[in-house]
Amino acid sequence: MLGIANINWQAVGRELAAVGTAALSVPLRWLVVDSEFDATAWHRTPVVFVHGFLGDPTNFLAVRSHLAARGVRNFASFAYRPRLDYQRLADELGCTIEGVCRATGSRHVDLVGHSLGGLVARYLTESRGRPFVRRLVTLAAPYYATGFPEQELAIFGAHDPLVVPPLDGPRSRIRVVPDAGHLGLLYHPAVLHEVARYLSRPRGFVSPRSAEEREAA
Repeated sequence: MLGIANINWQAVGRELAAVGTAALSVPLRWLVVDSEFDATAWHRTPVVFVHGFLGDPTNFLAVRSHLAARGVRNFASFAYRPRLDYQRLADELGCTIEGVCRATGSRHVDLVGHSLGGLVARYLTESRGRPFVRRLVTLAAPYYATGFPEQELAIFGAHDPLVVPPLDGPRSRIRVVPDAGHLGLLYHPAVLHEVARYLSRPRGFVSPRSAEEREAA
């Protein structure tokens, strides 16, 4: 009984709703075709979405809608069949980014990745994506000892059964949502707000480093 009492039912409800929404959204894939590049848009940098393992580009419909309402509307998607070799996926993502840059004339992109997609995006950014990646947002992305790139805002769910939030790291660039799980992050209002706020910050602004980060540097 004690274990049941300690369950965050709000997080459970959000997660179940997210699972249902994700499943029902798959037939709406026609809504996530890459947008025409709008050079007059307030936010001209293309945003490339990278879904998670067993995910789909439609997982980002809520994020896309929230961003579009705030003037961020140059979107592209990187889709892949279920696999775990994130290093090779990162190479393929790099080719996609290069294609987006050629097609739009942009020198860089913003990346938003969920779960494995976030890990792929982070690996690319750390290895060879720095010239191309302006901002990186990861949602429930597994992390290892390599840390977080300076471009990254990492968001985790406090009740995620798959990815446990880190105990340490750059506090100014890590967010833990108290009533969210794994898939639910994609639809949580607080997450949508954080993603839009981070991507919309002025050009050249990444994220202020905490005192601990400055001392470590």
